[in-house]
Amino acid sequence: MGNLVIQRMQPKALAAAMELFTQTVYAGNAAEAQAHLADHADGRGDTLLAYVDEQFAGFVTIRWQSNNPRFRAENIPFIHHLEVFDPFQRQGVASRLLDEAEQLIATRATKAGITVGLFTAYGAAQRLYAKRGYVPDGRGVCQGQRPLQFSENVTIDHDLLLWLTKDLI
Repeated sequence: MGNLVIQRMQPKALAAAMELFTQTVYAGNAAEAQAHLADHADGRGDTLLAYVDEQFAGFVTIRWQSNNPRFRAENIPFIHHLEVFDPFQRQGVASRLLDEAEQLIATRATKAGITVGLFTAYGAAQRLYAKRGYVPDGRGVCQGQRPLQFSENVTIDHDLLLWLTKDLI
C-alpha cells in the first residue's frame, strides 16, 4: 500500500464532499449523497476520508445519535457506514479508518456501535469487527432495528443484521 492519509471532513468542505460522494459512492445520485451527509452541517454526523497516494480509497461515517433507541439512550455513537473501495481492500485501510473513528468517538462516549450484515458479502466485516472487539448487543439477529423471533421467516438482505458494541475505555 502507498501513503495512507485519513482526513476528517470539515463542514466548510461539505460541498466538495457532496460532489465526491455523488461521483464515487452513490453513482451519480446526488439525492443519496445529500441524505448521507445531511447531518454533517450541524455536527450530528462526521465522516473520515481515506486517501492512498492522494486517491480516494474509502470512508467511515459516524452518527453521533443513532436511530437505534437503545444506542441513543445509552449515548452510543453509531458507526453508520464503513466502505473501502475494491482496489484498496485488504491493505489495512478499513482498520485505520476504524482506529480513527474509535478515537474520535472516545472523545464523547465510552462505547461505539456498529452493525454487520449476515450474508456472505459481509464475511470480511464480520471477521474484522470480531477481531477489533465488537460484540453483539444481546438482542440477536434483527431486521433493521427489530429483533427477530424464533421460527420467524425473513428475507436475507442488507437489513438482516447484528447490532454490535465495543467498549472504548
